[in-house]
Amino acid sequence: MTIKKPPSPLTDATYEPFRKGGILHRIHNKGYGFAQFNPGKGRRTRFAPFYDISGNPIPSLYATSTLPSAIHETIFHDIPVNDKEKIIRGQNILNHIHAKFRVKRTLNLVGLRNPPLNKWGIKQTELIGSDAELYHKTALWAAAIYNNFPEADGLIWTSRQCDPDDAMLFFGGRVNEDDFELISSRDGADKSFKRDVRQEGKKRGITITT
Repeated sequence: MTIKKPPSPLTDATYEPFRKGGILHRIHNKGYGFAQFNPGKGRRTRFAPFYDISGNPIPSLYATSTLPSAIHETIFHDIPVNDKEKIIRGQNILNHIHAKFRVKRTLNLVGLRNPPLNKWGIKQTELIGSDAELYHKTALWAAAIYNNFPEADGLIWTSRQCDPDDAMLFFGGRVNEDDFELISSRDGADKSFKRDVRQEGKKRGITITT
């Protein structure tokens, strides 16, 4: 699979407002705040790091619309579908925190779905369905959207790992930690968190070791 570069300039975005009071879920590593933006460091993800027109990294924050999608997009993200034995070490859960939080204002998100993506000459299966070796190209689309649409607060798309739930990325500087309010938080030692992860693992044929 190849990923085409975004048109320049990129025009006519389709927006999907995420309304004030909407609930989000995030599973993050211990040592980070529930709404702490990544400044552009660490391994590549589908849409980060990306850069403004001056080459400066834009902070980013991933979240999802449900707990199952948060689990599948983080803890289970790197488990190949065709593995004969799908196993996650229990220690991996202990290193994570599940945060449930709400947005304090409506966020203006650019939708990355079909058919709106088609007008940009790319399919959702290409932009969202591509594997990690193409992340350097999919991140160019985040940069193009950020640089061409100053009113955009971030991106929203259908989770590849857990459809039909939504995954989102927020643009730091346009969105900040104060735009979110924590509802609850559970660390990896919480029995209910472990239970939820195991239940989702069963759906995918994943075994959680002790």
